[in-house]
Amino acid sequence: MSACSDKGETPVVGHPQKAADADAKVMPGVGIAAADRHPEAYILPGAKGQLSEEAINDVQLSDALWRERLSVNQYRVLRKKATEPRHAGGPQGFDDHFQPGVYLCGSCLAAGVETPVYTSNMKFDCGCGWPGFWTNVVGNVYEQRDADGQRSEILCARCGGHMGHVFRGEGMGREFGHSTDERHCVNSMSLVFAPADGGNLVQPIYAGPVYGGE
Repeated sequence: MSACSDKGETPVVGHPQKAADADAKVMPGVGIAAADRHPEAYILPGAKGQLSEEAINDVQLSDALWRERLSVNQYRVLRKKATEPRHAGGPQGFDDHFQPGVYLCGSCLAAGVETPVYTSNMKFDCGCGWPGFWTNVVGNVYEQRDADGQRSEILCARCGGHMGHVFRGEGMGREFGHSTDERHCVNSMSLVFAPADGGNLVQPIYAGPVYGGE
């Protein structure tokens, strides 16, 4: 089972832990500065979209540190490709969350790096039950075909964290007036939200069953 076919108060997250221990690896050139929280700071694409075809993989932790720094469900979704159930609204998730701001990769944040993957300007109420986005932050999300060749998985380009899947050809670009015809179906547990007003980082608290994965 996988994030598929798409508003909320969430709990405060403390300052991200820096990846400074022996089992952590942040490659040279990786910045740890806070991401720009203003959605207007991020470019929007034309019809082609802006998913990358290759990973960067410059943010790495040992599996032991991923387990330590992520919640149980964050770890299972981001690192083991599990899927949360649909309709996880606030404070459980971001399905019904439309506050202005930027969505960060939860896995990168655990390594002390704020990697913006989506913004509130890219989010829409697509109705599938998971957070839906019509595009991504350029350079920070890439796609690869699932092993069965049936679908395209979307992942953080920096750390390889599982986001969900991307779907095309559904007519949603025309229906909602977007420049792309993409629907990024993303797990709430993959994301941490940075409000545009400068408030504390927030994350979903869903702790129930998740499905599938490695």
